[in-house]
Amino acid sequence: MQAEADDERLSDEEIVGFVGLLLLAGHVTTTATLGNTVLCFDRHPDAAAEVRADPALLPAAVEEVVRLRTPFPRLARRATTATTVGEVDIPAGALVVTWLAAANRDERVFAEPDRFDLHRTPNPHLGFGHGLHFCLGAPLARLEAKIALGILLERYRDIAVDTAEPVTLRNPWVMASPTKLPVAVGPGTGRSRHP
Repeated sequence: MQAEADDERLSDEEIVGFVGLLLLAGHVTTTATLGNTVLCFDRHPDAAAEVRADPALLPAAVEEVVRLRTPFPRLARRATTATTVGEVDIPAGALVVTWLAAANRDERVFAEPDRFDLHRTPNPHLGFGHGLHFCLGAPLARLEAKIALGILLERYRDIAVDTAEPVTLRNPWVMASPTKLPVAVGPGTGRSRHP
């Protein structure tokens, strides 16, 4: 609210818009990350077992989930000046769409990019953006995901996607996450279902 650049401050309307975006984006991103983590752990039970055995791996798990199943797969920006990216000229005012999901699977950056790897170091994914456009809420989203996943893993010895009902996914053009994720939780065969 007190930010100032070139003797200019945000207007009240801009502040309200930013707060709304922060609340919405932070909530939606964390929710997507939690659902995506359950999906990843279900598909990679060895990784889930490793995190259960060593909760200190939770931050690495969150980073790998955000890389592999990037909640916001693309971002659009308007070019403020004419520039060239690669061999493509981009005029001022043009809309540029960056595909974060594709960048997060770039084999020049990530060895075996389609593999879920808890021990991927470094993990320079772009799931929270980069540079000037890095997500201000990323530390909060990471903390929320770590706490919620820690509670989930502590509370339930078994967590699996319930195949009796279909998983419903969002339109990946907009967001990569489940909107309906039926799970079976509990010890052994005495599972209780929680959609």
